[in-house]
Amino acid sequence: MVSNTFENLDNDKKARIIDALLNEFSNHTLNSAQVSRIVKESDIARGAFYKYFDDLKDAYSYLYGIAMREIHQNITTERTESPSAYVQQTREFVEKSKDSRFYTLVKMHILHNESDFVSTFDDHLITESEYYWATQVMIHETIKQIMLEPNAKEILLKKLANVLDTLAKEEK
Repeated sequence: MVSNTFENLDNDKKARIIDALLNEFSNHTLNSAQVSRIVKESDIARGAFYKYFDDLKDAYSYLYGIAMREIHQNITTERTESPSAYVQQTREFVEKSKDSRFYTLVKMHILHNESDFVSTFDDHLITESEYYWATQVMIHETIKQIMLEPNAKEILLKKLANVLDTLAKEEK
């Protein structure tokens, strides 16, 4: 967990470190990331890195949390039974990701890093209805496919809408 020491840094130094983290984790998988590149780019001592973060995974989690808060800002993520609302949420997430400075990080996460994390969100899905679980799996897969093939975004969103409409009818 990020330390209070890091949170209390002056804004310029904190921004420099965040930028170095973003550069590292956008260009290298979590497994190939190196503290040495981060400390060199951010101009901090290696010991300071470990004073701020437990390890690379901790630093990554902190940065990814910042990215998700920024991207999800103003996107309604409440549970709904409306397939069109889920498609709209997916569209907004994809568009905000694409327009964000965190796009490459999010893409790297979805394509390479997310299996390194066990999410309480996923644990929560296990106890949910089959419809809700299926919608979340389909939304996530649609986002992944759009990251792989951005030109197919509209086709993929249409397919998502069709699948979610079908699932909603089955649920009733």
